[in-house]
Amino acid sequence: MTMRTSETVIEKHGYRVTILNRNTARVEDIGAGVLPHTVTIRKLLGQGDANPKTAKNKVPTMGLSLLPERGVKIGNLCPMAKTCVKACLAHQGQGPVPSVKASRAAKSILWFLAREWFLDKLDRELTTFRKRHKGTVGVRLNMFSDIRWEDHGVIDQHPDIQFYDYTKLPGRHGAVRPNYWVTLSYDGTNRAAAIAALHSGHNVSAVFHNFDGKCGKAAHRQELPKSFLGFPVIDGGETDWRPGDARGVIVGLRLLARTYASRNEAIGSKFSTPTETANDRELLPPLESDSLVIEATDGKPLQLVIA
Repeated sequence: MTMRTSETVIEKHGYRVTILNRNTARVEDIGAGVLPHTVTIRKLLGQGDANPKTAKNKVPTMGLSLLPERGVKIGNLCPMAKTCVKACLAHQGQGPVPSVKASRAAKSILWFLAREWFLDKLDRELTTFRKRHKGTVGVRLNMFSDIRWEDHGVIDQHPDIQFYDYTKLPGRHGAVRPNYWVTLSYDGTNRAAAIAALHSGHNVSAVFHNFDGKCGKAAHRQELPKSFLGFPVIDGGETDWRPGDARGVIVGLRLLARTYASRNEAIGSKFSTPTETANDRELLPPLESDSLVIEATDGKPLQLVIA
């Protein structure tokens, strides 16, 4: 890190980050091959009504959109991503638009290379957002990422904001904090963990498709099953406000694909389940013990106790 007058410059991993002041940073690609042009970041959070998902919330909502998985070639913002990589909503809709993708990438680079600046700015933006509204406000920090925000002080610093997210990280679903509700994402490979979560009164999201489903806007008209894995399915497309969901349910989401190629890949990887067969799925046989051992991202086992 080098200092230029009042600016802080960081050159690492093929990027040059210039902290212009406490509210503005400039990100340049000097060899990583990710950013198509220099990006100046003045805001981290996006208005919820600008996103098709959070726009449905009746509660004022803001979200943080980063580039998922290894999108900026530094670290992995979705350490458990497997079958969902190509089908991720970050790559659908406006996601591939160069300016949108570049903004998400630049914010992700700032997360990795200017963490202290990032968290300080995020704290100020959250404080400002809270002051603008009376009553309940919501924030979804992992629009396309899977960061343990509870480990970075963000959630505890803002007890008057209701945070919510989806995750594939084992052991961090449900009420992670009194003001942080996290829904476990089912991806076709974590069935046992999903059922353990449901038995604990937590919620699990699952993606479904119809055999005759379409891409684009037509995909929103796909039907959801009534039940899956022996638990009732609610329509997760009616609102993105997951803290208001009933407990111990499947949050049904429709497979929304930009192209038939990405749709077919999501189906082939088992990330998406056919609605026509979902109602036939049964619960797993009773586990032989009252606990389930799952491999965590750091290689250490985590124990999920089934109530």
